[in-house]
Amino acid sequence: MNHLAHCFLSFGDEDLLLGNFIGDFVKGHDWERYPRPVQHGILLHRAIDSYTDNHPLTDRSVTRIRPLARRYAPPFVDILYDYLLAIHWEKHTAEAFETFAQKTYQQLEKRASEMPPILQERLPKMLAGQFLHGYTRRDGLDWVLQRFSTRLSGQFDIQALSDTFFQEIDGFSEDFNGFFPDLVAHAKHTLQQNR
Repeated sequence: MNHLAHCFLSFGDEDLLLGNFIGDFVKGHDWERYPRPVQHGILLHRAIDSYTDNHPLTDRSVTRIRPLARRYAPPFVDILYDYLLAIHWEKHTAEAFETFAQKTYQQLEKRASEMPPILQERLPKMLAGQFLHGYTRRDGLDWVLQRFSTRLSGQFDIQALSDTFFQEIDGFSEDFNGFFPDLVAHAKHTLQQNR
C-alpha cells in the first residue's frame, strides 16, 4: 500500500501515523532508535506491506498489470490501490475524506522534525500539494505513477498502464474491496499483538 492507506491504517493515532509514514525510510533495526509508540507504527508499516504482498486478491491485481510493469507490478498496484481507497472511501469508513486528510496533514507537519532527513525535505512540498488529495483524481494518480517510474530501472509506458487500469477498473475495484477489509483486520490484530 502507498501513502493514503498507510495513513488510514494508523487509525488516527499520531505516533502510529509517524511510524507508518516513515516506514519505508527506516531500514533494518533502525526502528529500535525511535520511541516505543513510533516503533509500533514502523512495525505496522512492515506488517501491512507483507500482508498486502501475499494476499491472493492483490496477486490478482498484480497479474492484471504484470505485462506492463513486470517485476515492479506489486509496487505499482500499491499506488493504484490508494486511488481505489480514495474513490471507495465511504465503503471503508464513516469519516469524511476531507476531515481525515486535514487532520493527517496537521499531525505530519507537527512531527516533521522526527522524520528522516529526506522526508523532512520532501514533506513541505507534499503538504503544500495536499498529497493525499492527489489520489482522488486521475491526473494525480498518473503523476504519482510517473514519478515512481522515474526511480526504477527500465522504461515503463505509464500511459498504457493507466489506461489499462481505468479500462479494467471494475475488476481492480472488486479485488481491492475484497482485500481491504482483510488488511484492516490484519492491521488491528498486529497492533493488539504488539501492545
